[in-house]
Amino acid sequence: MNLSITFKKPTVKGAYDWQLSQEINVSNDAGDVIAKAEIELITLNKHRDADKSFAMLDEQEATDWEIPLGVYFKKQNLIAEYCEKLLVKPDTNAKTHIMIEAISVQPAYRKQGVAKYLLNEIALHYPKVQSLNVMSMAMNLFVDLEFCNGEENTQYYTRLALENETIANEELKAFFTASGFMQVEIDESLLAEPLPFELFIASPATIKAIA
Repeated sequence: MNLSITFKKPTVKGAYDWQLSQEINVSNDAGDVIAKAEIELITLNKHRDADKSFAMLDEQEATDWEIPLGVYFKKQNLIAEYCEKLLVKPDTNAKTHIMIEAISVQPAYRKQGVAKYLLNEIALHYPKVQSLNVMSMAMNLFVDLEFCNGEENTQYYTRLALENETIANEELKAFFTASGFMQVEIDESLLAEPLPFELFIASPATIKAIA
């Protein structure tokens, strides 16, 4: 099976030009979209570090960056422990980080390496990002067809048949850890309530190392 990938033009997500969203599609020989990722990119710098960036994002709207920016970042970099494990170097240059907000493969194409291909292509396309973050949970728990962005996306997610989704958390964990991600352990005593997801982090280097 020959696959092709399309990175749509990133767009400013909210009020800041350092917060972007992007859609990435994988197509088969017939040109049908068989896999998709929706990502968010934020860029931190020494004048607007993780804490300041989160405060600004939180003022505008709900953001998925609360735990990452509050737990395993120091200034504009990942903390030293994660830099070492993810084979990235901390420095004073601006750093871009990716949140993979959704990644999916149509049922007929699963367990054929399509999702790993998609992740590897993201790593190749963004070799200088410092981290790729995932809040892992079954898609039927957070995708609402009424709020899909455009008819094409609505049709794509409808074809996923999310009402029949049976992928369990352990299967998702096995996939991400086999794809170059490490699980982030969160001290539950710091949380007001248990998290409904598991958090994973990778870098382009760790993804490409096992591609």
